[in-house]
Amino acid sequence: MDKSRNLYDLQELVATTIIANSENLNGFEKYVDLALRCVDGEGVKRPSMGEVVKEIENIMQLAGLNPYIDSATNSRTYQEASKGSGDPYG
Repeated sequence: MDKSRNLYDLQELVATTIIANSENLNGFEKYVDLALRCVDGEGVKRPSMGEVVKEIENIMQLAGLNPYIDSATNSRTYQEASKGSGDPYG
């Protein structure tokens, strides 16, 4: 994340005390970066849904969370369904 952009001005939306006391600020920054890549003006720069799912799973694991708990699907099931014509959420 580009620190010079000051969290993309998100400090106005998120309480300063939350950011200052957050142990998972790095994970928050990764989510922000991912979200901004998803809405990039150039489609070729946007990640695929499979890449988004994998990245969210990685961010959750780095934060000590289990991305697979209470989840019917994950990046593996999404990729398998993407190869065929099935809907992983159907």
